[in-house]
Amino acid sequence: MAYQTLYLRWRPSSFDTLVGQAPVKQALMNALSSGRIAHAYLFTGPRGTGKTTTARIFAKALNCQNGPTNHPCGECLNCRQITDGSALDVQELDAASNRGVDDIKNLNKNADFAPVNCRYKVYIIDEAHMLTTEACNALLKTLEEPPEHVVFILATTEPQKILPTIHSRCQRFDFHPITQEEIVAHLQKVAEGSDIKAEKEALELIAAASEGGMRDALSLLEQCGVMAETVTAETVRSVRGIIGREILRELVGAVGQREVASALTIFDRLLMQGKDISQILIELSGYMRALLLYRATPEYQPIYVTDTAEELAKLAKLYTGERILAAQEIIHQAMNELRFTARGRVTAEMCLYDLCREDNRTLKTLAARVNQLERELAALKAGGLTAAVPQEPAGITAPAETRMEKPADATKAKPAEVINIKPAEATKVKPTDITSTKSAEASKVKAVEPVEKPVQQKPKEEAPVVPVKTPQPQPVTTAAKKEKAKTTVPEETKVTASPAGNNPSAIPPLVPGNRDVPGAGNGSSDQGYTPYAGDWATGDEYWTRTMEILKAERKQSIAACASHGYVMAYENQTLIVGFKMKYLCERLQKPDYREVVEDVLLRVARVPVRLQCVEDTGGKPAGKSSVKNTTGAPAGKSNTPAKGEAQPNVSESTKKAMEMFNATLHKV
Repeated sequence: MAYQTLYLRWRPSSFDTLVGQAPVKQALMNALSSGRIAHAYLFTGPRGTGKTTTARIFAKALNCQNGPTNHPCGECLNCRQITDGSALDVQELDAASNRGVDDIKNLNKNADFAPVNCRYKVYIIDEAHMLTTEACNALLKTLEEPPEHVVFILATTEPQKILPTIHSRCQRFDFHPITQEEIVAHLQKVAEGSDIKAEKEALELIAAASEGGMRDALSLLEQCGVMAETVTAETVRSVRGIIGREILRELVGAVGQREVASALTIFDRLLMQGKDISQILIELSGYMRALLLYRATPEYQPIYVTDTAEELAKLAKLYTGERILAAQEIIHQAMNELRFTARGRVTAEMCLYDLCREDNRTLKTLAARVNQLERELAALKAGGLTAAVPQEPAGITAPAETRMEKPADATKAKPAEVINIKPAEATKVKPTDITSTKSAEASKVKAVEPVEKPVQQKPKEEAPVVPVKTPQPQPVTTAAKKEKAKTTVPEETKVTASPAGNNPSAIPPLVPGNRDVPGAGNGSSDQGYTPYAGDWATGDEYWTRTMEILKAERKQSIAACASHGYVMAYENQTLIVGFKMKYLCERLQKPDYREVVEDVLLRVARVPVRLQCVEDTGGKPAGKSSVKNTTGAPAGKSNTPAKGEAQPNVSESTKKAMEMFNATLHKV
């Protein structure tokens, strides 16, 4: 006889020899024993799980001379003809090549005739989802009113493509992937019956590579049996192109220790051995999965196909759960890019570099770093080191060293004013006033300065600005009030310093008509900001990296709109971006674009950054408004009061104070 492949030679011929699919076997056997045989069945499931084999066994059980029976004899004429495919009453139709309406019409005509030798006419339609819509409609009439002697069995790997009208007229049975234990046991039986020497580790690798398909497992075993006299794990890796457990272990260890040079050297060695780039990334992802599941539950046995428990325990110490999840995200992104690039090596090398980076910017990586900081803080607290952490912000108390460093200022201020700082005044000192680059002593000096300056430089002429209640105000007449209004500043007026730098306390109050307040309006050019204020260089770097990420993530429309913007200022965690075109400014300020850009800024800066778009007309920025605007009029409008409106006179001392503090006068 001619040589037969293993999956044909060892094809099951009865329900007893069928591997796996216990629920399907039990249901069909019960239907045969009770005589409740449906006229149409739908077998669904992955390839190589026994759909067509089960359909043939069911056809033999229906037409066996001893049946219908659960255990066809396999010796009668009908059983032998069905087994070798020569039975006239059992026909298999490949819908992938016979998918037209004419093929189904011929099937319908033949179905009307009585069986020749068998009890039932059985039509097995494989890959039924490939039938055209016209062919399905032609088959539908026969399925609605079938002859009593006809049974249809439809097999498919994609049941969602079957028409609902056909689906509803069939009994559906789902075939699940065969378990690894069942595949290994059957492979051992096949290897012993076929004179193939195979190690158990090799059979486990074959079962894992087949992904639940028995036909794939038998084909791989046969190929490995030809390659070597004894099938070993190395033989399976060579046939399948698997990179190998040992070198994969080295690669995962180098990535875990963030050794970029070692990781790239191992990758280059794998390429020199002829390994496929996609296979390298797939196995790297599988090893990361094994590490994650080992950290979660070491008792989970399927992970030990990847590596032993001892080796997984060693490498698991180099990773946290969040870092493994972030690594999976990076690897999957690289695998997707491989489908669209002609230079896969570059993509894989960039992937390894990103895996080794300390500051890769995925959300899962940031979550991992936050968890690490929380653990370190908990360890510090557990070790009793909480006393070293200051409980109050710097600047609440003024030590003696502060006065010794500034003798000139100390002579001007009273000792009581320097040492005894009121809580209300101390709270005005913001943490942003203290930079991390200065020493601790210099930080303390800077924290005290905002308290000393009002004492040392407060002019005596500022008395009209702050309302002071007189002990016993005397009643005045209406004429006297008008006369007084001409010479003094009304009590309703207030002098407020314009915002400067990053001091939030310098922001002017929200008053009607005031357009100098940062964030007011809808992104027009007259919003308040100080050009190049704050850390402009940092803001410009954030914007550049944001543009790169938008382009890399293929958000082309947002990137095209944002590319016309340039950083005007970065202060108070607000990035002010200027535009020459009003349309682009307003478009990027809308929520759908702005939220995407702010999300990328959060990934870049690692702190929430608000995006503020302004139209740059080349004029004077709002943050540089002149002191002459003393009526609180909006920027861009005339400061001249309306007709009939009285303008309060400002004294010379008040003007000097306003010029000193770059202040404006607003009505409240």
